[in-house]
Amino acid sequence: MADQTTIDKINTVIQAYFEQNTTISKVKAKDLMPNFIDAGIFKKDEKHGLPIRNFLRDLDRELNLKCIPYVYAERIEKMTNWYFIPSVAVIPQIIAEKENVPTKKEIALKKRMESDEAYVIDLCDTLLFEKAERQKRFHFLLGDLHKDGLTRTQLPVDAYYDCLNLVIEYTEANDYNEKPNMQTVNGISRGEQRKIYDERRAEVLPQNGITLINIAYSDFTCDSNNKIVRNIMSDLEIVKTKLQDFLK
Repeated sequence: MADQTTIDKINTVIQAYFEQNTTISKVKAKDLMPNFIDAGIFKKDEKHGLPIRNFLRDLDRELNLKCIPYVYAERIEKMTNWYFIPSVAVIPQIIAEKENVPTKKEIALKKRMESDEAYVIDLCDTLLFEKAERQKRFHFLLGDLHKDGLTRTQLPVDAYYDCLNLVIEYTEANDYNEKPNMQTVNGISRGEQRKIYDERRAEVLPQNGITLINIAYSDFTCDSNNKIVRNIMSDLEIVKTKLQDFLK
């Protein structure tokens, strides 16, 4: 059950916001996080408004959203966007066409396309004058046995150049720290499993006549989050040293 004192404080902050911003008719809930923090409602922001979103979700589950007359939940498929509107405002009528709502698969694909891995493979494509087959799988490169004790998954590689018999693997900063508390079928973490699979790639690919080149985030200039600070010209030079045996 949500605390009434917290609800009252949130309402006070929202009311003050709209009194000071009379031309604004709709604001994202996350945008008021600094106001909520200043009022002592939340200690800090996390993930761009997670504290207030979680609070509103709890009220929603309790069927108590009416306790905050300013809240407006824009529900699209299984996703809810949280907004605040003046309490006297007419609730917006928004009709979201299904085809305009990205699926989880589309969101994941977009995230991959914008990743450092995709950026580095793009640089490799440029230098090699070839288009890599990304997430290529081979019948001879297999993961561990599944729960059924019979089947295995073909392991993907980041980029495969068929005409060169070349595989490029890009290593992120957190690849081996991924989901440390989540165990696999074999009782090890996802990060440990990834390390084992990388070692398997390094062993199995050459056995099948394929050269493996590893490129890591640490080869580049990175920011505080270990993301590449993208400078195409200098980054091309870094990748060129890795691919020098394959350049035309």
